[in-house]
Amino acid sequence: HFELFPPLHPHCHVSFHVSWRGCGTMGSRAATFVLVVLVACGLTDVMSAKEGGECEEGYNHCSPRRLLGETPSESLVLRQVVVVHRHGDRTPLSLKIGDWEQSRELEEFWGGRLPSQDTLKRWGELNIDPTGTNLKPRGESSSTSWPYGHLTMLGADQLRTLGSRLRERYVGLLSFLPPTLSPNATSSTLQVRSTRYPRTINSVINLLLGLYPADARETDPETGARATVVVHSEAKADDYLDGGSENTCPRLKELREKLDKSLSVPRRFADAQAKVRAAMTREGAPLTNVSFIRASEVSICHRSHGLPMPGGLPAAVVRDVTDYNAWIYGQRGASVEISRLGIGPLLSDIGGGFDAASAGREAPLMRVFSGHDSTLMPLLVALGGYDDLWPPYASHVSLELLYDEGRDRHVVRCIYNGAAIGLFGSKDTSPIPYTLFKEKLKDRFKPPEWATLCKAQSDDADGECGGGEVVNN
Repeated sequence: HFELFPPLHPHCHVSFHVSWRGCGTMGSRAATFVLVVLVACGLTDVMSAKEGGECEEGYNHCSPRRLLGETPSESLVLRQVVVVHRHGDRTPLSLKIGDWEQSRELEEFWGGRLPSQDTLKRWGELNIDPTGTNLKPRGESSSTSWPYGHLTMLGADQLRTLGSRLRERYVGLLSFLPPTLSPNATSSTLQVRSTRYPRTINSVINLLLGLYPADARETDPETGARATVVVHSEAKADDYLDGGSENTCPRLKELREKLDKSLSVPRRFADAQAKVRAAMTREGAPLTNVSFIRASEVSICHRSHGLPMPGGLPAAVVRDVTDYNAWIYGQRGASVEISRLGIGPLLSDIGGGFDAASAGREAPLMRVFSGHDSTLMPLLVALGGYDDLWPPYASHVSLELLYDEGRDRHVVRCIYNGAAIGLFGSKDTSPIPYTLFKEKLKDRFKPPEWATLCKAQSDDADGECGGGEVVNN
């Protein structure tokens, strides 16, 4: 196992495995040959394709690789960029799906895909998590423990690639961010937020390693210390970056359950659900109750790492169940009440930052939010750019606030996984006026009485959500 750190080049970050038979000169030549090929062919893309399997359009184990290369009109001046991303490839969250359980062999396999404690410490040297969550072998949640629910080395690579792509655009192409990070100007350049999970914090830490690698960090002339970036996070009970916790906002649970029960499930999804129940039930036993979102997330993890599907599920069934879960999120996001209680606080946070930047007040050039699929999907629905597909690992939404000098107004552009998308259902991917952006979202921003509205209104919630329950994947 080879891990190159610091990277050979700001855009090159490598972690890979080399196996060969024999020893001596032949082994050395083989290793040298593999290294040369990797460097020549584009390190991160080669390794992600090799370890992650073939990339299927819309299938969520495949990290997006596109980069929006065109520049805005000369009359448009970039004021602020907001990046909201999902964490990278991770180990499964669920130890059990119906009657199917993770085995001791699988547990050992997943443990072997994770970074060492020394690696975690190196990642965090210049990107500081004050809570130390990035170093915890166990998450704060009692539902998962090591090695489950943690960022893999492949996932770290995906986020470093994303960081380097952001560097290409905002440092290289647009000359918006400074090429090096100054110890005295870090807060005016970057603001970083994450949910308090090891996988999301280590994801954004790796994004920062790609955006501002070690050789792009200036040193303090007095102390000799390199510029660092602090990753801020909130206690889970107070956080809104997960897209709407039912613990933080109990009313969301009631609204989601009511909506889920009112939906007529399309035949394709119902057939897939029946097949999953059968596959996850012991032979001769009555059909077990299955969490379809957990069946999907475990299956995706298995496919990402070349393992057989749990219960022998066919890939087509996994796709249908994943599409069902994505469909449920789309239906929920279409509800303005669910949207403003769930993703509303994040929308208000983004809007507040844009207000400051557009008014010329002190504001960071780039704001980065590290979250989950449960963050991205309701955000995309609110923006009118959701494609009813589960967001791949390392998926990201970039919202660019630009000043239109010719018309003396601010405009907003949205980029999803490297491609500009139309906002609020429009096919036109051109930037829209910021005033229109706020007008379209006004009913989805966090209401002043949010805390009161979040209180549960009934005691009859039974937790049966038809498989569309909320899990921070």
